Amino acid sequence: MTSSGPGGPQDPANHQETAQWWATPPTGTDAGQPVVGADPTMLNYGTAGAQYTPPAQAFPPAQGYQSAPAYQQPVPPVGYSQPQQQQPQFAPPQPPMNGGYNYAPPPSGGGGKAGWIIGLVVGLVVIVGIGIGVIALTSKDKPISPLGDDKKKAMDGNYGMDKVGNACSLIDPTVLTKWSTTSKGSPEHSETKPTDYSGGRLSCTAGYSSQSSTSKYHTNEADISLDVNFNSAYGKPDYDSWKSYDTGTTGSGRSSGDVTGLGSQAYWHAETRDYSSFTVLDYTVAAQDSNVSVKVKISVDRGSGETITKDDIAQIAKDQVQKALDGLRKK
Repeated sequence: MTSSGPGGPQDPANHQETAQWWATPPTGTDAGQPVVGADPTMLNYGTAGAQYTPPAQAFPPAQGYQSAPAYQQPVPPVGYSQPQQQQPQFAPPQPPMNGGYNYAPPPSGGGGKAGWIIGLVVGLVVIVGIGIGVIALTSKDKPISPLGDDKKKAMDGNYGMDKVGNACSLIDPTVLTKWSTTSKGSPEHSETKPTDYSGGRLSCTAGYSSQSSTSKYHTNEADISLDVNFNSAYGKPDYDSWKSYDTGTTGSGRSSGDVTGLGSQAYWHAETRDYSSFTVLDYTVAAQDSNVSVKVKISVDRGSGETITKDDIAQIAKDQVQKALDGLRKK
C-alpha cells in the first residue's frame, strides 16, 4: 500500500516519505549542526545523528574556583568489621489516665464509714466547745486554781492577813529604845494580797538612833525588820530557805540553834562584827506554824566600850515573832 502527498499514497519502504514535517530539519541545515530556530522538543535529533548542545551560561564561573569533590565513603582496612550497636531496651511510656493525671480512685465500700467517723468527730468538737463556753460564762468571776483541792490544802491554814492593814502593827518597834531613843522616821511597810499562786506577803522595817555615850563621833543605831510569808501553791514554806541561808554559814562571830515553844518549829541565828570604834550584833528568830512563816531580825550598833547583851536581844526578837503570830491567827 502506497500513498503520495499529505493525503495521497505513500511507500512504506521509503522512510523519507513517512517523515513528518516536525521531524525534518529545516532546509539549509547541515547534518551534525544544531537546528536554529526550531523547538528542540519537537525535533527528532536522532535523525541524521545530531547531538544536543546546552545553552550558554549567563555568568561564567569565577577565576580559580573549583567545585568540591564528590564525597567518597572511607574504605575500612582489610579484616575490619564494624561493631554492632545495641539498641537501648526501654518500655514505652504509658499514656496518663483521666486527662493527664494519674489519679487512683479511693477504694469503694468505705465511704459511708469514713463519713460517719468524721461526722462523729465534728460533733464531739462542737459539744466540747459549747461546754467550755458555758464554764467560762458561769465562772468568769471565779478564778480557777491549777491545783484544785491541792491548792486549798497548801494555802489554807490557821493564819491569814485579811484583818492586817499595816504590817508594822504586828510588832512593836519601840522595843528598840532600849538601845537608841530617837526614831529614824515612820516605819515602812508593805502588804501583798494572796492570789491563786501566792499566799500573800507582809513586811515592816523600823529604826532608832542616838549619840554614843563613849564617842562623840559615833551614832548608835537599832533596827528591826519583820517578814511574813504565807504558803504558796508551789514549793516549800519560806522558813526552810531562811533557815538554810542563816545557819548554813559558820565561822567567827556566828552561832545558831533551835527555839522551842514557838510555832511548830523555830530557830535563832546571831552574828557579831567587831570594828575599831563600834560593834554590830545581828540577831534573828524565825518560826513556822501551819500555813505561815514569820521572821524578825534585830540589828544593834553600839560605840566602842558600850556593851551589848545577846540574851536581851534574843528574848526581844522571840517575843516579837510570837506577837506577829498572835496578830495573824484566825479567830
